[in-house]
Amino acid sequence: MNYYEVLYILNPNFSKEQIAGVMSEVSDFVKKKKHGIVNHDFWGKKQLAYNVKKHKYGNFILLNTEFKDANFVNEFKVFLNLNKEVMKYMIIKLDEKPSKEPQQEESTKEEGNVQEEN
Repeated sequence: MNYYEVLYILNPNFSKEQIAGVMSEVSDFVKKKKHGIVNHDFWGKKQLAYNVKKHKYGNFILLNTEFKDANFVNEFKVFLNLNKEVMKYMIIKLDEKPSKEPQQEESTKEEGNVQEEN
Protein backbone atom coordinates (compact mmCIF):
# COMPACT_ATOMS: atom_id res chain seq x y z
CA MET A 1 0.00 0.00 0.00
CA ASN A 2 1.08 3.52 -0.78
CA TYR A 3 -0.07 6.23 1.60
CA TYR A 4 -0.53 9.83 0.51
CA GLU A 5 -1.47 13.13 2.09
CA VAL A 6 -3.40 15.47 -0.19
CA LEU A 7 -3.99 19.07 0.80
CA TYR A 8 -6.32 20.96 -1.50
CA ILE A 9 -7.69 24.49 -1.39
CA LEU A 10 -11.19 25.55 -2.38
CA ASN A 11 -12.70 28.95 -3.14
CA PRO A 12 -13.09 30.99 0.10
CA ASN A 13 -16.61 32.10 -0.87
CA PHE A 14 -18.02 28.55 -0.82
CA SER A 15 -20.74 27.71 1.68
CA LYS A 16 -20.47 24.67 3.95
CA GLU A 17 -22.83 22.77 1.64
CA GLN A 18 -20.64 23.48 -1.39
CA ILE A 19 -17.51 22.42 0.50
CA ALA A 20 -19.22 19.21 1.64
CA GLY A 21 -20.26 18.56 -1.97
CA VAL A 22 -16.70 18.88 -3.27
CA MET A 23 -15.37 16.72 -0.45
CA SER A 24 -17.90 13.99 -1.24
CA GLU A 25 -17.07 14.27 -4.95
CA VAL A 26 -13.36 13.73 -4.21
CA SER A 27 -14.14 10.86 -1.80
CA ASP A 28 -16.44 9.20 -4.33
CA PHE A 29 -13.76 9.40 -7.04
CA VAL A 30 -11.19 7.69 -4.80
CA LYS A 31 -13.62 5.02 -3.59
CA LYS A 32 -14.96 4.37 -7.09
CA LYS A 33 -11.43 3.47 -8.19
CA LYS A 34 -11.23 0.95 -5.28
CA HIS A 35 -8.74 2.91 -3.15
CA GLY A 36 -9.08 3.74 0.54
CA ILE A 37 -9.58 6.93 2.52
CA VAL A 38 -8.01 7.11 5.96
CA ASN A 39 -9.04 10.67 6.86
CA HIS A 40 -10.83 13.55 5.14
CA ASP A 41 -10.90 16.72 7.25
CA PHE A 42 -11.95 20.32 6.69
CA TRP A 43 -9.24 22.58 8.18
CA GLY A 44 -11.12 25.83 7.77
CA LYS A 45 -10.62 29.14 6.01
CA LYS A 46 -7.01 30.34 6.12
CA GLN A 47 -4.99 33.14 4.58
CA LEU A 48 -2.83 32.21 1.60
CA ALA A 49 0.84 33.18 1.28
CA TYR A 50 0.07 34.71 -2.15
CA ASN A 51 -3.03 35.36 -4.22
CA VAL A 52 -4.43 32.33 -6.03
CA LYS A 53 -6.99 33.11 -8.73
CA LYS A 54 -7.37 36.61 -7.20
CA HIS A 55 -8.21 35.24 -3.71
CA LYS A 56 -6.30 36.05 -0.51
CA TYR A 57 -7.98 33.26 1.48
CA GLY A 58 -8.91 29.64 0.83
CA ASN A 59 -10.77 26.73 2.42
CA PHE A 60 -8.19 24.07 3.27
CA ILE A 61 -9.06 20.36 3.19
CA LEU A 62 -6.73 17.51 4.17
CA LEU A 63 -7.19 14.05 2.68
CA ASN A 64 -5.16 11.02 3.87
CA THR A 65 -5.48 8.13 1.44
CA GLU A 66 -4.07 4.73 0.64
CA PHE A 67 -3.64 3.97 -3.04
CA LYS A 68 -3.18 0.34 -4.05
CA ASP A 69 -1.47 1.42 -7.24
CA ALA A 70 1.11 4.22 -7.41
CA ASN A 71 0.04 5.00 -10.98
CA PHE A 72 -3.30 6.24 -9.63
CA VAL A 73 -1.54 9.40 -8.38
CA ASN A 74 -1.30 10.74 -11.93
CA GLU A 75 -4.97 9.98 -12.58
CA PHE A 76 -5.88 11.72 -9.31
CA LYS A 77 -3.83 14.79 -10.32
CA VAL A 78 -5.75 14.98 -13.60
CA PHE A 79 -9.03 14.76 -11.67
CA LEU A 80 -7.99 17.62 -9.36
CA ASN A 81 -6.76 19.74 -12.28
CA LEU A 82 -10.06 19.32 -14.12
CA ASN A 83 -12.15 20.05 -11.03
CA LYS A 84 -12.94 23.77 -11.28
CA GLU A 85 -13.65 24.12 -7.54
CA VAL A 86 -10.08 23.12 -6.55
CA MET A 87 -7.81 26.18 -6.70
CA LYS A 88 -4.54 24.46 -5.65
CA TYR A 89 -3.44 21.09 -4.33
CA MET A 90 -0.36 19.33 -3.01
CA ILE A 91 0.25 15.57 -2.83
CA ILE A 92 2.89 14.10 -0.51
CA LYS A 93 3.84 10.43 -0.23
CA LEU A 94 3.97 9.18 3.37
CA ASP A 95 6.28 6.52 4.75
CA GLU A 96 3.72 5.03 7.12
CA LYS A 97 -0.03 4.86 7.51
CA PRO A 98 -1.43 8.11 8.95
CA SER A 99 -3.50 8.03 12.13
CA LYS A 100 -7.28 8.14 11.83
CA GLU A 101 -7.53 10.99 14.31
CA PRO A 102 -7.20 14.55 12.96
CA GLN A 103 -3.80 16.08 13.54
CA GLN A 104 -3.78 18.65 16.31
CA GLU A 105 -1.27 21.43 16.64
CA GLU A 106 0.99 21.04 19.64
CA SER A 107 1.56 24.14 21.69
CA THR A 108 5.18 25.19 22.07
CA LYS A 109 4.69 25.92 25.76
CA GLU A 110 3.60 23.20 28.09
CA GLU A 111 1.51 24.74 30.83
CA GLY A 112 2.64 22.29 33.50
CA ASN A 113 6.38 22.95 33.01
CA VAL A 114 6.30 26.76 33.08
CA GLN A 115 7.80 28.22 36.26
CA GLU A 116 8.12 31.86 37.18
CA GLU A 117 11.02 33.25 39.21
CA ASN A 118 10.61 36.23 41.58
